[in-house]
Amino acid sequence: MKVSYNWLNQYFDEKLPPVEKVADVLTMNSSEVEGVERVDGDYILDIKILPNMAHSCLCHRGIAQELSALLDLPMKKYSRDIPDIDKVKKSDLKPQIRIEDKNDCRRYIGRVIENIKINPSPEWLKKRLENLGQRSINNLVDATNFVMLELGQPMHVFDAGKIGGCLIEIKKAINADEIKTLDGKQVILDDTVLTISNSGKALAIAGIKGGTLAEIDEKTKNIILESANFDPVLIRKTAQKIKIQTDASKRYENDLTPELCWEAMEVLTKLIVDIASGDETKVGHMVDAYDNVASRHSLDISTEQVVKVLGIKISTEEIIDIFRRMNFEYEINGDNFTVKIPFERLDLQIKEDLIEEILKVYGYGQIEGEKKLTKTAGAVINKNFYYANKIKKILSDNGFSEIYGYTFAEKGEIELANSVAPDKKFLRANLSASMAEYLDFNARYSELVDMPQIKIFEISKIFKKSGEQTHFVLGVKTPSANKGLLKDVDVLVNIIKSLESELKITITFEKFQNLQNVIEIDFDKMLVGLPEPTAYDVELPMAPSNMRFEKISVYPFSVRDVAVFVPEGTEEREVWRIIEEEAGLLLVKDRLFDVFTKKLPDGTSKTSYAFRLVLQSFDHTLSEEEITGVMEKITAKLNAQKDWQVR
Repeated sequence: MKVSYNWLNQYFDEKLPPVEKVADVLTMNSSEVEGVERVDGDYILDIKILPNMAHSCLCHRGIAQELSALLDLPMKKYSRDIPDIDKVKKSDLKPQIRIEDKNDCRRYIGRVIENIKINPSPEWLKKRLENLGQRSINNLVDATNFVMLELGQPMHVFDAGKIGGCLIEIKKAINADEIKTLDGKQVILDDTVLTISNSGKALAIAGIKGGTLAEIDEKTKNIILESANFDPVLIRKTAQKIKIQTDASKRYENDLTPELCWEAMEVLTKLIVDIASGDETKVGHMVDAYDNVASRHSLDISTEQVVKVLGIKISTEEIIDIFRRMNFEYEINGDNFTVKIPFERLDLQIKEDLIEEILKVYGYGQIEGEKKLTKTAGAVINKNFYYANKIKKILSDNGFSEIYGYTFAEKGEIELANSVAPDKKFLRANLSASMAEYLDFNARYSELVDMPQIKIFEISKIFKKSGEQTHFVLGVKTPSANKGLLKDVDVLVNIIKSLESELKITITFEKFQNLQNVIEIDFDKMLVGLPEPTAYDVELPMAPSNMRFEKISVYPFSVRDVAVFVPEGTEEREVWRIIEEEAGLLLVKDRLFDVFTKKLPDGTSKTSYAFRLVLQSFDHTLSEEEITGVMEKITAKLNAQKDWQVR
């Protein structure tokens, strides 16, 4: 879910910590933040809301409540002041609501508002929606989207003038009924699809998408507001059947409390009056069809139970403080609590759920591990795992990188019943065919990844009619631009010798389709001739602690060489510094690939440094003019140095 950092800040009088801190707090204690993007003076957090949190956290207020508890910051009920509408004229019009099955529609609130004005939304509303990737439509539609993103309750609005009277029927469609949705899609309905109808005509697919029959447009004057609660299983099945998933359906299918409908209707009404009313605007009473009223349950826990389940030393006072931060109502008797669970927290069903919630606020990082020395039986050494890792270690020490290829292939002995793609109808019967493709692919990017010679391997399963086998494959490819390196075949010969020396066996291998730079080895057969390991003594190389990952540009890169004669004694880094300064941000990689010293007729010597430069932009494809301009700047600056000359 996309969440606005600026929007979250509106819930607090005290400014939230920097967005990086907010993202870290949520990730480590509540819901994983998968990314943060800067958008028009705001930060948009992409938060992965798990199903157990979706009842309450698929909205800004839900996330704000999480932050309020985790950071111990008091929060307001809404992100902006909700205006008073007591002075607005009253309408006598009321929608008639008929629900066919109370299990399908657990609550439906309708309200009529007369004489509203359709206009573009105010700037604050447009910005809030657009920063989240929502398209601003008009003040009325935008108001419904705002309430959903604020509170989590989907809302809808119908043009009352386009339907006969104010009758709203919530019922299953008749087979072959049709509806044209607001995005122009013609959908054929059957008797499993719940609709919002009027006089037998479908106005909307309940909980999923509105139709064009009662669409809001610039001529709309009188409207019917909808705030409803539908069966989550029914909404999910319908969305999958008609292949339409919306922000509303995602919220409904994760289940919402019916209690939210009334509050959402109040907020939407007041917002519409604030941004779409005129002197003649009239607001009708809410008509609330809500027979099976949701009950609020309580959970009993004690400090002793919390300590026993979590294994931490936490006091009754600390639990009281956590309930304060979570704004939970409770009664206490000694160290026994009876906690009234908020309606929206449908995830808190048993005492263990509540104890987990206590731990979330207490902080997972405060749990300290205990070392307990116990005698255990000797570990069984997995021979396959041991030697696979030993081979990986040998290969990585010799400059090879491990890859993971696709199990599916265009050809093979075992065909899939349901293929994932036309070129992936089989399980692969060898590793060599795909290795050849991976070598070609990586060779095209050898300069970008700073690998003059591509050396890769894979240890994986192959699938034949005789059964599964484990093979490993080695591949080497040197791009034609890189001269002076050991031949691909010789690299393979040397690595086989290294493997034989380390493993103390003779390795047999096969080539595939006359590929001279790829060899494949039957790992299972090789394993038979290896002794049983007695201990796990193989340590694979670990990534450096200061390693960081950078995004790769999607735009093409260009390679250029530059060589310069400099007085003997001039260090490589002096040349490199000038190249880097002149190339600027377009220089993404460079390497020194040739050095030699030449004696001149006058007795002096000069050293030649040859650099290979990789130029690339992160926002566009470089033109030949841009590349030439960069190289001319570099050449001019190098030639300007005393006794330097670009070759």
